[in-house]
Amino acid sequence: MRVKDGSVNLEGLESVVRDKLAVMEATRASALKVLLAGEIVVTSAKDGKHGDGSLHYQGRAVDLRTRDFTDIWASKLRMALGKDWDVVIESDHVHCEFDQK
Repeated sequence: MRVKDGSVNLEGLESVVRDKLAVMEATRASALKVLLAGEIVVTSAKDGKHGDGSLHYQGRAVDLRTRDFTDIWASKLRMALGKDWDVVIESDHVHCEFDQK
């Protein structure tokens, strides 16, 4: 595990969260294995609505699905972390919080 940069402050992180970082990394690796066993999904080519001047309209661009990895990882996180954790898919990250029920 690594942190993005020096702006990330892990000091004071509760042990219940810190102790699960290894589990979070293991589920990431497991999700990657599942993804590697699959294939890419093209979601758009010359079809659909794209920005003005998009190279899609010239047949020079495709869109590839990325949510597969996020969905697989979030599912594995939910199973591995258990009922006291909330796992929420955000637009650019997966949010994991210990919320004891």
